Amino acid sequence: MSIRFAAAWNATNPAIAHSLCTGAPLDACNDNQPAIKDYRGIPPVASAISTPACPTDAAGLAATLMHFARYGLSAAHQARIRAEVAHTTGDTRAMTHWLDICRRLDRRMACAAMKALGCD
Repeated sequence: MSIRFAAAWNATNPAIAHSLCTGAPLDACNDNQPAIKDYRGIPPVASAISTPACPTDAAGLAATLMHFARYGLSAAHQARIRAEVAHTTGDTRAMTHWLDICRRLDRRMACAAMKALGCD
């Protein structure tokens, strides 16, 4: 069921027109700071998975987005499962790949998986 909003009209103008701020710019802008600080007190993820360089970063981001497109909100959990399977089979390269994807989607889950796998 869709919900639609229609502002009430007075004689010539909609009632909501008076409450709109005409001085605010409507174009998008990026308000992120160059160095984002974490104020929640969460320590950064351990160095077992280092931050990749720019070319690898783009490939890792693309792999993460493809994985998220396939699994949706359970993508981080699926990446953790695949990292655990790779660890069980002894494939450290695949384990690092899946932990990197898990870290990009859910940092806390990746940190817990690294502790469980002994990658501290």
